[in-house]
Amino acid sequence: MDKASASAQAGPSRPGRLLAVLTAATLLQWLGSFAIAPLLPLYLADRHISAAGVGVVMAAFFLGALLSQYAAGRAAAARGHRGVLLVGLAAYGAGCLGLFASTGIGMDAAMRVLQGAGAGAFEVAALTAVAATVAPGAQGRAFSAIYTGQLLGVALGPLLGGFAGEHRMDLVFLGSGAAAVLASLPVLWLLPATVRARSVPAVATAPAPAPVTGEPTISTAAAGSSTSPGSQGDAPPARLLLRRGVLGLLLVAGCDGLISGVYETCWSLLMERDGASTTLIGLTFTLFALPYLVFAWPAGWLADRCDRRRLIGVTTLVLSVTVASYPFLHSIPLIILLSCVEAVALAVAYPAAQSLLAQESAARDGTGRGQGLFATTQTATTVFAALASGALFAADPRLPFVLAAIAALVTAALLPPLWREVAGTVAQIQVQVGSTARGARPAGTAPGREAAATPGRP
Repeated sequence: MDKASASAQAGPSRPGRLLAVLTAATLLQWLGSFAIAPLLPLYLADRHISAAGVGVVMAAFFLGALLSQYAAGRAAAARGHRGVLLVGLAAYGAGCLGLFASTGIGMDAAMRVLQGAGAGAFEVAALTAVAATVAPGAQGRAFSAIYTGQLLGVALGPLLGGFAGEHRMDLVFLGSGAAAVLASLPVLWLLPATVRARSVPAVATAPAPAPVTGEPTISTAAAGSSTSPGSQGDAPPARLLLRRGVLGLLLVAGCDGLISGVYETCWSLLMERDGASTTLIGLTFTLFALPYLVFAWPAGWLADRCDRRRLIGVTTLVLSVTVASYPFLHSIPLIILLSCVEAVALAVAYPAAQSLLAQESAARDGTGRGQGLFATTQTATTVFAALASGALFAADPRLPFVLAAIAALVTAALLPPLWREVAGTVAQIQVQVGSTARGARPAGTAPGREAAATPGRP
């Protein structure tokens, strides 16, 4: 085996190093991003931009991510995640430099689109890398590590941004771009140029179709099946991605996107309404992140051991209560306490949802496309919410929060019937696949029941 081939296979064979690199890069990228995010609405308002205009600029970030995420998922699955990670960080850094030189709201929005495109591609590539290389029984903890990097950025970024932003907001833009450059260094130095994932210890979700002759190029995290070089570019059949399990997850993604869009545009404005200073607004982000960090590892363990469907359903209900409560509370300590409860719920929900997504989109090379579809849905609803919530907040500060909470409540009600036949744990998949294998029919006969990512579905 030549040196290039050995390098190409290094990624999947050393998931610990991969996870460390991705977590470090994620921390740096989110550190820079959240040095900007909490203060940007106030910075724009100080430039006499209306609440609706603030919503447009904040939504522009997510519009950029919307344009990049599905393509990034496909590219990461077909060509390896290293290049997508680097391109994403470069685009984000260029957007930060553009904000530093911005001359008006039009350029602000354009640079936020560029930032969002880069950040969206980076996040999808990182999550796809975990889904494609980590065994299902450890994916909850692996995804939790990535989200821990994100939340560390959320915790530290606003503190650094708040300190600098009190005096020179343009320095915050430059610092965020520098963080993106630093984030690219571990990716550039420690990850192989291409990653062509071999099979990882995994649980098969269905008897795989007969493979096309040729060297396997990518293994799916939960199926262990492979595709030939000639089939990489072919999209998996729609039924492999748009089945009940994935549809439920898309509802979860949409709900999370709506809530995120409301927070992006309205959180700082709500805190300012209640008399919070710029420093205190940044501190609310840090205090939100701390309980998440405390519960991140136990939450990953729960996602690997407990029924992921129930974890997602319960945490969605908790979100509906917390989001609806914020605009009715005028005590900042009480709001912070409630946000800590929400942080614990999200610490459980994120790795559970990502693990279930890896399971449900694992057939053929659907992992990258599944991640891209999930992220695109989440981002599309974030764009909508960020755009609409500025005007809604101007009409009544309670409206955007209450409407997002209703969406969460509806999502929680729809998940049980959608996921009735979806396996919630790795152990359930093993039992169902074993049962399917014992009753398998010879090739060419009509199957009785299909047990792929939605076992037992007619």
